[in-house]
Amino acid sequence: MSNDKKPENSTRRALTLSFVQRIVTLVFSFGSTIALSRLLTPPEIGVFSVAAGLLALVNMLRDFGVSEFLVQEPHLDKALIHTVFTMNLVIAWCLGGMLLSASNVIATFYADPGVGQVLRVMSIMFFLLPFGTTTQALLSRELEFGKLAKIHTVGSITRCCTKVALAYAGFSYMSLAWGAVAGMIFTIAGFTLWGWRYRARGISFVHWRRVMHFGSRRTVSDVASQLGDQSASLVIGKMLGMTSAGLFSRGYGVVSMYRENIVGAIESVAFPAFAREHREHAKAPELLLKALVYTTGIGWPFFSCGILLAYPVIRILFGDQWDAAVPLMRWLCAAALIGTLMYQCNRFLVAVGRVGTATRVEVAYQCARIGITIAAAFYSLEAVAASQVLVYVFATVIYYRQLRVYGALAIGNCARALAPSAVVTLATCIVPAMIVFWPGLVMQHMVASFVLAFVGGVAGWIVAIVATRHPLHGELQSVLSRLRARYCPLRA
Repeated sequence: MSNDKKPENSTRRALTLSFVQRIVTLVFSFGSTIALSRLLTPPEIGVFSVAAGLLALVNMLRDFGVSEFLVQEPHLDKALIHTVFTMNLVIAWCLGGMLLSASNVIATFYADPGVGQVLRVMSIMFFLLPFGTTTQALLSRELEFGKLAKIHTVGSITRCCTKVALAYAGFSYMSLAWGAVAGMIFTIAGFTLWGWRYRARGISFVHWRRVMHFGSRRTVSDVASQLGDQSASLVIGKMLGMTSAGLFSRGYGVVSMYRENIVGAIESVAFPAFAREHREHAKAPELLLKALVYTTGIGWPFFSCGILLAYPVIRILFGDQWDAAVPLMRWLCAAALIGTLMYQCNRFLVAVGRVGTATRVEVAYQCARIGITIAAAFYSLEAVAASQVLVYVFATVIYYRQLRVYGALAIGNCARALAPSAVVTLATCIVPAMIVFWPGLVMQHMVASFVLAFVGGVAGWIVAIVATRHPLHGELQSVLSRLRARYCPLRA
């Protein structure tokens, strides 16, 4: 086999393993979300959503870009790995202590003691995370996604089962906090077991300037990104109350599961793949365009159907106490449909060495997002959800202004490459649209109509993938061929 084929095959295998792990995670996450939506009320979900948003923001400071530094750095030595581990340890422990100290002040700001209680429990994770961060980065760099899949699957199953068990036992929003800590403990144990060879074996500050130079620029971008991502929950919790924060969380639930499991699976492979393509072949732009074709072929149909089927999805999965989340889900799916175009752009710019550009674009986009979200919160909860469409339009425009310098990513090339995804999206939506707009059908036969819409949507997607010769068609054929070879071998 030629050297040109090896990177492609290893990337495909890594992506397959990543998807397998995310699918298993999605099954447990999906089940736990349904259970928790019936065990906890909107205000309880709202308390955790606000605390989790704050924790995600602080976590960006904790990581300090060290994971990406290890993945994209052309040459690594032991002293550099030890420096990364040491700096991450010091920063994480300091932030964990600060979070513990500030929890009461934050609870007072939100006028809810539950926010402080959740933060105190989840701050435990800051004292655990450094013992897995370096190992995870090195495993990603080497595309060891088989080991990563096992580690994250164990952690996810533990987290989901613990949350549901404690919620059933009456722990309210604290069940979510303790579930997160339990999942983290098992994840760190997994890194110790399966990533032993990649662990940091000492402490050092020898290369602290190099790490600081990269981390300081990357952290600005990461903090801006998280602040923007969490701005809706944080602003809603303060201005509109915990019930509204809980409703927004459930309206965002389907989008969140897609981003964490589908986009997350792609991102976990895409960044090291971009970095390797840039180092070895200088063809990262072509790989990004290919990633866009794949993600839009999945994301556009998914979110379009989410807009159409928001009511039966919310009612069937979460119950009638969450009906107010239906219009929120429609707006947030529309925003995510646009966001599919730019989810990989920041990682691409970092992977090709344009960290400063990625930071400037991310800060500009997230500052606009925060301002738009605060302005919308003065009107209504639905206005906040609707405003996210404008946010993603703005983000897509400014990212592609930076990408147009690459010939492969010129607007004309992107439009031609993404045309099959648009056709696939229209075909996928035909049956769901007919069912939704059929007078009274969904209200009278909700479960049956949803199942029919789902089956019809999947059938339309498959037919369109084949008819348009979408690149996903080749991947589907490859999967089917491997399954036939494995389970239906030819007999002599």
